[in-house]
Amino acid sequence: MSVAPERRASRFAELIFFLFLALGSAFSKPATSLAAERIRLAVPTVAVMYAPIYLGVQQGIFLTEGMDLEITAMRTDLAIAALGTGEIDYLAHGGAALRAAALGFPLKLVFALDHKAPFWLVSRGAIENVTMLKGKKIGLSFPGDTPQLVLKRFLRRQGVDSEREVSFIFGQFSPTALQSLMGGILDAAVLAPPFNVLAEERGLRVLAFLGAAVPDATTSNGIVTSDRKIKAQPEQVRRMVRASFKSLMAFRQKKAAALDLLVAHFDISRKVAEKVYSQALDILTPAGEISREKVRNILNMMEEAGQKVPPTLQPESVLDFSFLTEVRREFASGTPGGKKTRP
Repeated sequence: MSVAPERRASRFAELIFFLFLALGSAFSKPATSLAAERIRLAVPTVAVMYAPIYLGVQQGIFLTEGMDLEITAMRTDLAIAALGTGEIDYLAHGGAALRAAALGFPLKLVFALDHKAPFWLVSRGAIENVTMLKGKKIGLSFPGDTPQLVLKRFLRRQGVDSEREVSFIFGQFSPTALQSLMGGILDAAVLAPPFNVLAEERGLRVLAFLGAAVPDATTSNGIVTSDRKIKAQPEQVRRMVRASFKSLMAFRQKKAAALDLLVAHFDISRKVAEKVYSQALDILTPAGEISREKVRNILNMMEEAGQKVPPTLQPESVLDFSFLTEVRREFASGTPGGKKTRP
């Protein structure tokens, strides 16, 4: 009987917990044999799903791997283009990047941060249910991006025609959208943590957690890079995956440090951070991998954007978890950072 990757990963995460604690000092020891290499990572916005990466930077995990990580906010389409030209080294845009790969862009997901859509549909208090959104204005990031695709599928299943019965207002990333909701400019918006929690604290209404309400509308933010980099610089990719894995484990296992980061990075209270952290643990992958079925769900969302899924396309064509497999093997054997030769 086969075991789903998430279950295997969850068991693996439990097994390495004590190894992680035992090797914690090794994680924070600066690398002596590697000069810090400037590495550029693009994210679509500052959000909690990237908190493990922020924590890894703060705790020196990336420096331990010889990487001076520079994180830049960049729109998805621009980030994909920048990855192609070499302006950036990696991007963390997840589903949109995988759908681009399905259309022929030479990209691969090498590490998965989350495995549920990290979006909440939030409205003004007067809107008590989804049906009341008819004729209303909903804030979103930009056309065709993952939040819109997930929301359109959700609205359709709730009996709301997203093409005719609601108006989408774009340019409303979570921080701006929250202010627009508070000011009455929007009737509803799709928010990512911690802004969904802040919205609820301020009296706005959470209509749905889209990650649970539309489970087949999967998204996966993670580390995506080009086929060219994988072939030309496999050791760098391995170090990036190793640092990302260690950062995810640190975020999961070092709650106090994770809460401190959330409070400082997002300027939120400890109370809000506790709730955000709990939600983050549900959204994040156990150990950096998602199932092929969930990747298929991501690719199938191309239909929401009016694109056809190539009939012969297989999830494996947009994934390369070989580096992650090597890294997890290192940790299972108690030798993180050991020299490996990629076949």
